[in-house]
Amino acid sequence: MKKTLKLSLTAAAICGAGMFLLPSEALAKKPGVLEGKPVVVDRLELRKFRFQIVPMIGVSLSQPFVHKGLVGAKLRFDFTDWIGVRGSFMYGAVDVEGKLLKALNDGGLPTGVADPAGVDLSAPGPYRPQSEYDNPSALRHDFRAGLTKLQWQASLDLAFTPFAGKLGLFSAVFTEYDIYIFGGVGLVNWARHYPEELGSTSTSELLGIPNSTDPSLDNYCENMAGEANSECLLHPVSPDTGVRVGGSFGAGLHLFITDWMSINPEVHDIVVAHNDAGLNATITDVPPVVNNGGSGSDRVARHNVSFNLGFAFYLPPKAKRSRLEQKLRGKKQSEAAASGGVSVGTSPEPANEAPPEEPAAEGGTEDFLE
Repeated sequence: MKKTLKLSLTAAAICGAGMFLLPSEALAKKPGVLEGKPVVVDRLELRKFRFQIVPMIGVSLSQPFVHKGLVGAKLRFDFTDWIGVRGSFMYGAVDVEGKLLKALNDGGLPTGVADPAGVDLSAPGPYRPQSEYDNPSALRHDFRAGLTKLQWQASLDLAFTPFAGKLGLFSAVFTEYDIYIFGGVGLVNWARHYPEELGSTSTSELLGIPNSTDPSLDNYCENMAGEANSECLLHPVSPDTGVRVGGSFGAGLHLFITDWMSINPEVHDIVVAHNDAGLNATITDVPPVVNNGGSGSDRVARHNVSFNLGFAFYLPPKAKRSRLEQKLRGKKQSEAAASGGVSVGTSPEPANEAPPEEPAAEGGTEDFLE
């Protein structure tokens, strides 16, 4: 019992001494040198209020029949370091026939002959050979008459730059970079791939059929002698040429060589409704009709994806840097305005000006000491 009492008194004495020795005021932690300062100091503002002029070359990636080599340019203006507007135009300068088109031309489709009976196969013409009567495919010249290719494409987009920073290569070469995305409205123009000549002229044109488009009339797909033509009835042709409007979107990268030039690879997609082959693509039409617009259209959503590579030139050529002093001054003014104080002018005060004297406490200094 006495031992327990001694231990209790000892513990109470230690606690009392500790309470007595504790400081009466809490000591605040000294702020660090970076407290209140922005994460990035003296940063290059490579986009804000700058124009980009970007000559580009590109290649189409999603055309089913005719791939395109593209040349063009892009203009862009950024309102801030992360948002801007851009306009682009790319022209199809080089045609490269794809494997599918080569296979169709090299025996994948039946070839028409000049013999109406389809027996003599020596001369090409608008008639189907007897050996191909059971083949549901269109004749090669009808397919070629309706085939279209991308002629040019353009877009107007809003561009966002959510990621930017510095890139180091092998710890030796360092460069600024940014990654951007964009979206807006796109235009795609389509033109016939093959010229109008023997081998790419439709059956109705070769035979001079006066009505090959309106099935409501009695003379639909009839020749001048009043005889119906089976090729015109079963495989109507109408090339889907002209300009189509659709959605535009994509993403890209800037690798800065200098403040005024960067390497600019990007992927661009413009989605429009289009009928590539210009043939009937539905099974509900009796007789088959090519409808390149309106309800029951034979058009499908065509993704016109391209990979473009350009060199971006910036105006003005010299990029500005963000200044820490300006940011801190603006922050102090905002805090003063929020607390109801009077904001201080931005011009620096003279170094030799003495600070204003603080007013004496109420009642005088002598009364306070007494």
